[in-house]
Amino acid sequence: MTPTRTPEGRLLDGFLAGCKAATLRRALGEPWLNAILPGIELLNGCHQGDDLHLEGDAATHTVMVCTALPLYARHYLDRQPDFVERLAALIHDWKKPVVPRHVRGHGVLFPNHERLAAAEADLLARCLGLSAMEAARLHFVVANHGLAHEYPYLSHAERERLTHPAYWYSLALLQAADAHSCWCPGGGHLPIHWELFERDALAQTEPLTAARYTGTHYLLGGSFPAELHAL
Repeated sequence: MTPTRTPEGRLLDGFLAGCKAATLRRALGEPWLNAILPGIELLNGCHQGDDLHLEGDAATHTVMVCTALPLYARHYLDRQPDFVERLAALIHDWKKPVVPRHVRGHGVLFPNHERLAAAEADLLARCLGLSAMEAARLHFVVANHGLAHEYPYLSHAERERLTHPAYWYSLALLQAADAHSCWCPGGGHLPIHWELFERDALAQTEPLTAARYTGTHYLLGGSFPAELHAL
């Protein structure tokens, strides 16, 4: 069944599907978007430290994630991101400016920002006209986007939880765009874990297929289409 979007949902869906980076950056400070996502303007000027975020403040990072998302969706899924995936990219760091910050060396940590943003999923679902399944996927992806960066080092049980068949592809897609948009000292970005997510998801749903899995060789640094490096 196709969800019935509210006027706000139709507005935001159309905007995220067609906007350019500069337009999104401006929108973060505009009243119409802050009426839907209160306080998202605070991403502007939210300093994230210099150990993982040489790209700039949380607003710059968010715009980069939203811009990278469709490139990775085409690369890995051969489709455009859906509304839930674009919305997750937009709000994944929404609550960074309002949580207590922990400064560690050149880095700044924002504990529980994932949980606080995910807690808004039900309210956003009503505001935008998301279905119950869409709201659940949005909550799962946003709540776990930080943990997804640690995927290779998690326990088997935790990896199994993150490769839930209804959610894993959206979480892994956000992890790829998010990692690509975390610029590290010395060049490069955080590792992308799509191939590990895909392998483990196949192992849960299609054991025989997983046993013959011959996806892209997994490298911690990865290798990506040239267009992604132009962001």
